[in-house]
Amino acid sequence: MSKKNLISLIILAGLTALSGWVFFSSSPQKVEVKNVKPSEAKTTDDEKVKATDLIITETKEGKKFWEVHAESGNYSKSVEKIVLKDINGNFYKDNTVVLSVEAPLAIYDSIKREVILKNGARAANNKNVLVTAKEICWAGSTGLITATGNVRIIQGDKMLTTSDKSVFNSDFSNLKLRGNSNSYVYK
Repeated sequence: MSKKNLISLIILAGLTALSGWVFFSSSPQKVEVKNVKPSEAKTTDDEKVKATDLIITETKEGKKFWEVHAESGNYSKSVEKIVLKDINGNFYKDNTVVLSVEAPLAIYDSIKREVILKNGARAANNKNVLVTAKEICWAGSTGLITATGNVRIIQGDKMLTTSDKSVFNSDFSNLKLRGNSNSYVYK
């Protein structure tokens, strides 16, 4: 067997193991990894996988809950995290997009069920609200979103808030500002 075939076989086995682990480890939810195009992947006892053009989807009760597209990603089994670069994604409720996100870097922690957008993140919901921050974290266990570092929340031409930290849910029915905060409401 040639070295190229062996590397391809190792990549395929790693991706199969990753897909199987993701499928069987999350119930009643399901996380799928689609469109994986292996790059120069190296595997070790730690089971590290590098891939490009990723789509990661989580479903609940057969309905899409969230989906993230990434230009590239690295997975390390030892820390159960996927590091994604140049991401954009959507969160769904009743098959409708309720929140869209983008960031240069994201970390998906499969144990905590948490997505952390880093290095200048943006999120917009279906009610014309835009959030920008250094970091935005969605905690799957609580459904709350925490934005930290230079947080700006703009709702069309109605409202602007700035703060060091903000905690909210996807429809902004529960918004809390912390730290240096200012709010402006327009007529």
